[in-house]
Amino acid sequence: MQSTSHKKAGFTLVELLAVISIMGILAGMGVVGFQTAVAHARTKDAALNVAAFLERTANEARKLNTSLCVRNDGTSKLVAYKSACNAGTMGDAVDQLVLESQVTVVVSDVDDVGGGGINLITSTDAKATFKPRLGLSSAPYEGYIVVKYGSERGAAVKEKTKNSFTPKWNPSGSWSDL
Repeated sequence: MQSTSHKKAGFTLVELLAVISIMGILAGMGVVGFQTAVAHARTKDAALNVAAFLERTANEARKLNTSLCVRNDGTSKLVAYKSACNAGTMGDAVDQLVLESQVTVVVSDVDDVGGGGINLITSTDAKATFKPRLGLSSAPYEGYIVVKYGSERGAAVKEKTKNSFTPKWNPSGSWSDL
């Protein structure tokens, strides 16, 4: 009697489908984690850029020895004008910050941002007037500007006790410094 032995020359269709489905599940989990990481990075970057822009505007107001007003022009653009915010007409644009796409400036009132006072940019008014003051920053005494990417929020905060803007972000419902 002759014995027949079958040698396996490859993978079965069931084995291939099992491996491909496991790889798909792992890839799907990785995409969600990657999207969260991108949202965190873009929010942090926007908060840092807004804080740097506001510091630069304060320095420019002192250098020019005049009041500058920061306004929200569009949803993702901050512009510093050569006039006070309560002036009837805006002067020349001195500087601008264009945020990357999908990052917006929050113009509606939001919850208090880490003790930072009032929203400097609202839908009806801009309160971000930078006035030269002897020995102090030209920035407003207190306030914040909030930026948003998806559901993530970041902010540039000026507190009464500090002489500069602090970038903050809100990863899990509470504000923390960057």
